[in-house]
Amino acid sequence: MKYPLCAAACVAAVVTTLGLAPAMADSPRDFLRNAIKGDNSEIMLGRLGERRAETPATRSFAQTLVADHTRARYEALRLAAQLHMTPPRGPQREASDARKRLGSLSGWAFDAEFARYMVQDHQKDIAKFRQEANAGRGATSALAQRQLPTLRKHLNMALRLDARLAGYVQRQP
Repeated sequence: MKYPLCAAACVAAVVTTLGLAPAMADSPRDFLRNAIKGDNSEIMLGRLGERRAETPATRSFAQTLVADHTRARYEALRLAAQLHMTPPRGPQREASDARKRLGSLSGWAFDAEFARYMVQDHQKDIAKFRQEANAGRGATSALAQRQLPTLRKHLNMALRLDARLAGYVQRQP
């Protein structure tokens, strides 16, 4: 072939444009930064849920989020220190947006939206943590593997809560 580099670049561009290339995993440091931001987000939203929840089940779920993600954040911060990383302080942008949206709701509407958001958020988190756990990249993969059961527990709690609240909210006039 006369222009091998050009051909390779064209193939790469087509594959990427068509979405055929496998998703590139974040670096271990990026994963850890995002995990800490995720913990910050869950703690922030959990505290909001503790204060604003209408139902005892939603309040209990919010308390579980705060407790579990505080422990997870502590573990991630220890790993960040070992890697000589400065950890992020704030939440993820999506969580900040959710906080604003949730802050405008009250009663059953708050509980239903809180549960719905937590289902979607934990589904995404589990996918990212599973990818990192399977990457075999040392300490960050081990951290992801250890935290997956807790994320699955949160997803199951959120799914049950969402189903319960959806049935109630649909019956309201």
